[in-house]
Amino acid sequence: MRKSVISLFLVSIMISGCLGQGGEDLEFNGIEYREPPTAPDFTLLDQNGESFTLSDHNGTVIVVAFIYTACPDICLAISANMAWAKENLDGYEEAVLFISITIDPARDTVEHMAEWTELMNYDWAHLTSEQSSELVQIYRDWNVIVDNEHIAASSPPEDATNRVLLLNENNSTFKIDYPFENLSLSSTVSDLDTMAREENNLTLDSEVNWTLYKWDIDTWSWTMAEDGFLDSNADHNTHIAWVAQNTNFSMLPVGVDCNGKGWVMGSDNNAHCMCDDGFERPDGEWLSCVLEGTSEEENGTNPHSESLSDYEVGHSTVTFIIDKEMRKRVAFTGTSWDLEGFVEDLQTLADE
Repeated sequence: MRKSVISLFLVSIMISGCLGQGGEDLEFNGIEYREPPTAPDFTLLDQNGESFTLSDHNGTVIVVAFIYTACPDICLAISANMAWAKENLDGYEEAVLFISITIDPARDTVEHMAEWTELMNYDWAHLTSEQSSELVQIYRDWNVIVDNEHIAASSPPEDATNRVLLLNENNSTFKIDYPFENLSLSSTVSDLDTMAREENNLTLDSEVNWTLYKWDIDTWSWTMAEDGFLDSNADHNTHIAWVAQNTNFSMLPVGVDCNGKGWVMGSDNNAHCMCDDGFERPDGEWLSCVLEGTSEEENGTNPHSESLSDYEVGHSTVTFIIDKEMRKRVAFTGTSWDLEGFVEDLQTLADE
């Protein structure tokens, strides 16, 4: 499958007739665009949760790579190449900007990108989106081929909802399941909270001392939200609860409940779904319900992981160099770059 992905990319290059070796005025080590097209603009989130717009960096040479952090080998090599080039610019550090764009938004969240880049000691912008459709459009705009099954495995559920709960002083609860699709790329937890409660005419009594909790999907429990949580980005796994002082905390419902097709019995490690009639738990899954006879995970395999093993990379491996006029100017494919030649091309464009 991986060979077919790369072949499709090469065919698209030959059909477009836009690439060729060398140029009239400058010589490059990579593959040069004969008629450099404008680099399609976009706005995404970096690993710090800050908005990044490509066109804001007009006048800078930009390296654009498409990778994902769970990639078994090639993406890691591309990132390593970029790190080496960044460290060897020899006086051109301020003239060149490096960015990486994920093709795996489901796993490459802002939070994960922050952890991964710190672990790898990569200090350039690693971009993602909470709306996979926005990234899919970017792949199309940039003529980057991403396998359809890979995209599907990385997309949030179509009917994903964000739960907002209130546990009042009298121990009564109010539950809102707000459609995730109503949130924008830049929506914060505060935006989610405000929109969900406004649509349901639900306010917090100013005379009551409220504490904010967030749902921890890994431990299947509520934890007290830290300072600044309301300003963080909201994704499809964001669920919050406002709890009044001196309430019976055990009355607070769980953050999610069995895909809306059942209810949860037990708590912590003992939590499991009791599915509605006509639904069942997939083998190996305690906290979800699917239609009887439709489970595709009888052997406990993760369809996303299965997709990655089948397709290995799942996308065309091309790294672009954008010139100071925001045009695609040079491309390097695969991972076997002439690293010194790559740096030379960056310096050449910076001097242009």
